[in-house]
Amino acid sequence: MKYSPQIYAKVFSGVAAKPSAKSDVLVKNLLALIKKNNDPHLLKKIYARAEKLVREQIGKRKIVIETARPIENVDKVIGKIIKKDDIFIEKINPDLIAGIKVVVNDEMQFDGSMQKKIKNLFS
Repeated sequence: MKYSPQIYAKVFSGVAAKPSAKSDVLVKNLLALIKKNNDPHLLKKIYARAEKLVREQIGKRKIVIETARPIENVDKVIGKIIKKDDIFIEKINPDLIAGIKVVVNDEMQFDGSMQKKIKNLFS
């Protein structure tokens, strides 16, 4: 590993934020460099970090709502809270037992799940 995932991600985000006619060539060259440096195992980290950098550059938020079961009309309920440009992801996680988790920009904001309450009770 010659370069950290953050460095690769910064380059990718620079290309993504300002696309040009040469963007395809730049991405191919960057992928070739990653392969040459034996870093393909870092691609998931690179992608996640680049996505976050691009979101920050263009001013979008990523909001993840995680519940134990699907919620009917979640778009209507959440639509009052999120902005039009926000990226909204709904996840179903039966391990939560009940309740809800809200994560904004990959940082925990609220955990009102039964799983956390039980964990706190027995710790």
